[in-house]
Amino acid sequence: MSDQNKIVGIIGRKGAGKSTKAHTLVKYAPRILIFDPLEDHIEPSASWNPDVFDGVNTRYEIGAGSAGESDLDEFLGQARRIPTFACVVVPDADLEGDFEAVCKLICQYGNMLFVVEEASLVCKAGYMPPTFGKIVRTGRHHKIDLLWTGQRAAEVSRTLTSMTDFFVFYSQTEPRDLDAIAERCGREIASQVAELGLHESFVWDVVGREILRDSPRLLKRQVG
Repeated sequence: MSDQNKIVGIIGRKGAGKSTKAHTLVKYAPRILIFDPLEDHIEPSASWNPDVFDGVNTRYEIGAGSAGESDLDEFLGQARRIPTFACVVVPDADLEGDFEAVCKLICQYGNMLFVVEEASLVCKAGYMPPTFGKIVRTGRHHKIDLLWTGQRAAEVSRTLTSMTDFFVFYSQTEPRDLDAIAERCGREIASQVAELGLHESFVWDVVGREILRDSPRLLKRQVG
């Protein structure tokens, strides 16, 4: 297994299929923590549910007055000794504070896929929370893969997009969003994104500078 981590971004308008794509990709990652502000990943009967710790879909709600953060710390401490786990973190009213707390635990334990739904809710085009920035820049040293989603390319942190290895693009039509894609991936790719139908998508390999065949195993890792 390569020590190089992967950062994958899924960009598309509401209803395009981002969550469905994320559901598919997480199936092939053995150790998963999902930060889920819109609660897209907590339906226990969903067929996409990945392998889970102790046989149940584990959901933690963190925030002021709750024991969620310490519970999550304990959970990850136990999970570091097993090959597979999955949990979903649903933030409370303090979205940014909760996100920072989760990021600190991710840095502490490492060796997992960190999924951040709707990344623009916690990091803007010109700003990235400090601990999340550490994960983005140095995650490979701690075996932290990252999957993030966003509705608009122009609203996502430029640092995050600059460090992203693979993009899954759904349709974008706003000029600012297409300009942001062109700046990162080239005008030709931005033009192809503009031509996509609502539910159409393609994968762009930033390093290889090529469009890849769509694969659910984009984030697959060996257990261990």
